[in-house]
Amino acid sequence: MKKFFLLAFVLFTALTGYGQNNNVYAYIIDNSGTPTNVRNSPNGKVVAQLDPDENCVVELLSVKNNWWRIGPEVITEGDNPRDFSLKGSKTGYWIHYSLIYFGIAGDPTSCVRTSPSYKASVVSLEGCSELIFHPLAISGKWIKVVSDDKRVKGWMPTDRICSNPLTTCP
Repeated sequence: MKKFFLLAFVLFTALTGYGQNNNVYAYIIDNSGTPTNVRNSPNGKVVAQLDPDENCVVELLSVKNNWWRIGPEVITEGDNPRDFSLKGSKTGYWIHYSLIYFGIAGDPTSCVRTSPSYKASVVSLEGCSELIFHPLAISGKWIKVVSDDKRVKGWMPTDRICSNPLTTCP
């Protein structure tokens, strides 16, 4: 059933352009077995929690000291998919970058660059165990990334982000 919802999300993304127009969406993966804490500031007070079984997708807005401010809308998948809005903070919602993931949409060969420009050198993905990345920074339509295994670091155009790291987006 979980695979069905993941496939449905990928198709929804491809058909609707969800995540386009410089909006950056990413998947939350928290392997701790406990709910993911959403805070009111970087390392601040916990104002909400995300269920680790719901496979949450969030919009990334800005970054500060490895903490990403996310939009209040959360899209979930799983056995009982639902969308909801975070509530309880007047200062925004923040999640640590280590819990935020995405993959590469399409051919990954020349996707990651040494700086935020198509003229920059291509970063080799050789030796990278999986093409799953964490976001580090954002500059215009480019996002600085590091692979989950920390072997690859560079810049990726935001239109190449796949907000589902469990599959390859079209």
